Amino acid sequence: MPVECKSVSVVMATYNGAKYVEEQLQSIIGQTFRPLEIIVSDDASSDATLEIVERLAAGCGIETKILRNAKPLGFRDNFLRASLIARGDFIAFCDQDDVWDAEKLEKCSKFFADPSISMIVHTAITVDRNANKIGDFRQGIRRSGIRQPLSYDPWLTFFGFSIVYRRELLRVADINDRFIDYIVPTEMIAHDRWIMFLAQMVGSTAELAEPLVKYRQHESNTFGSRSKNRKRFDRDIRRDTDFYIASTAKMLEIVCNIPEEVGYEFPLFDRDKSKLYLERALNQLTMRRYIYNSQSKISSFGKIYRCVKTGSYRSVHGGHNRWRSLGRDLQFALLGR
Repeated sequence: MPVECKSVSVVMATYNGAKYVEEQLQSIIGQTFRPLEIIVSDDASSDATLEIVERLAAGCGIETKILRNAKPLGFRDNFLRASLIARGDFIAFCDQDDVWDAEKLEKCSKFFADPSISMIVHTAITVDRNANKIGDFRQGIRRSGIRQPLSYDPWLTFFGFSIVYRRELLRVADINDRFIDYIVPTEMIAHDRWIMFLAQMVGSTAELAEPLVKYRQHESNTFGSRSKNRKRFDRDIRRDTDFYIASTAKMLEIVCNIPEEVGYEFPLFDRDKSKLYLERALNQLTMRRYIYNSQSKISSFGKIYRCVKTGSYRSVHGGHNRWRSLGRDLQFALLGR
């Protein structure tokens, strides 16, 4: 299908975003590749967010749907539930406080015609509250290119604002059947991690080494919230590993239950390879968990040696050494934490 026949829905989740939302919406309205629609799902804001959105929607020339959540869903469900009503062939997640490059969607659209690509991601720059550059935000992207399925760590994600994905991913698995967030285990997995998981199971990922978003850093954005939450949960390595094990086991269950017809939409999906990939990841976690049950330093070091010999410190997607994981386990063996 020609690129010009493909369409994009922009999905923005808002909550008390009056300070920055107008600048973000203007950057969407000014895209050189016009989106089919803008879906704004507001999570019970108490400021002027909705008034600003309604004013801009009235004269922007792009169909704008405004959803009002009577009770807050939280950003995870807010993004995903709003995505379910999207009509575009592709969906672009959009944070309320960033600024898009005018050619973001146009540059991403160059990959739309390739049926093997399930997701497009790109780099960004970080900016301060006044949109002045702080630094680069590469997300591990070194050059533009195509990455094949299962090319990433099972627990890796790209940030939602940098993701444009094929709408059919939402039909691969039920959003209500998600695994727990291994970073914030009181929550279900976030929208970007969920889409990243599904996308790399069933298709290729196009990486663009171009900064197409100004990623704003300020006192109340989601990034700060995630950082604080992570610090709260990473104090107990045993518990932390158990959360990863539970999440990875659920990933495996989801892959086992993906309907056969998904292969028609995503021709690169290989259930057996995906299962093997996740089984290896689960086995690595389980092997490392035995270390944390050790009753002595000698026992801990013995189990670390076994993990080294069995490849438990090698990435499941590329066989690279995980020196940080090995260092963490050596620290545990020496210090007991």
